[in-house]
Amino acid sequence: MYISRKMSKLIFLSLVLLVGTLSMASFVFADEPSLSLDPIQPSEIQHDINKNLNQIQIAERFNEINSTYEVNEPFSLEDTEFIRVYADSANEPSIFTPSQPGDISTMSFFNSSYSKPFNKTLTKNGVTVNFSGRVYSNIGILNHSYRGNVTSKVTAGGPKVSKIENFVTNVAYGALGSSGTYVGIVYDGNINNSTTKYKTWSLDETQRYGAVTVVYTYTNAYTRITSTGGTFRLYAF
Repeated sequence: MYISRKMSKLIFLSLVLLVGTLSMASFVFADEPSLSLDPIQPSEIQHDINKNLNQIQIAERFNEINSTYEVNEPFSLEDTEFIRVYADSANEPSIFTPSQPGDISTMSFFNSSYSKPFNKTLTKNGVTVNFSGRVYSNIGILNHSYRGNVTSKVTAGGPKVSKIENFVTNVAYGALGSSGTYVGIVYDGNINNSTTKYKTWSLDETQRYGAVTVVYTYTNAYTRITSTGGTFRLYAF
């Protein structure tokens, strides 16, 4: 099969970039104590803050971690441990039930993807809303994406509702490896839309982003309902 000189250069440059990326990940950890980024079991937890958490507490810890650190700021050891424990491996069965909050997935430096469905209903401020759909995440070498296909439907109290907003959020955790920590946020973003007219509102969009050495991602979704009684949120996980 004939390959043009231009195509050969492109393939060569792509391979150089890949090798450089993986070499950089190795270099980051060269001068630090060896610590695997693989998921660990709950029985291996060393920090009390991460022990014996129920599903609500796990979700709260994720929210706390994601709001505490800036992008590219190394996590503490206990927060690194939390990410490694409460994660679904891309290559291993989940250690949690399908109703676990959010969906964290560990990713190698090669393509990996997952998706997860949800269906939640909440009544608050005299309004009942059903929030259902599926979130997706795809992790590559340098280029990644996440998607949400979600629908919010007000089933009671419709006249009280003035706005429906749908959000799909994604946080990517990558290898940083400085000062004895090994994971930090390398991307934090969301996709959203809203309506002030309809009582059923859907979002189906994909967001692409670039980041180096992504190891874990956390993808979630929520609807925010504004009514005469106030504003509330209903999370997918």
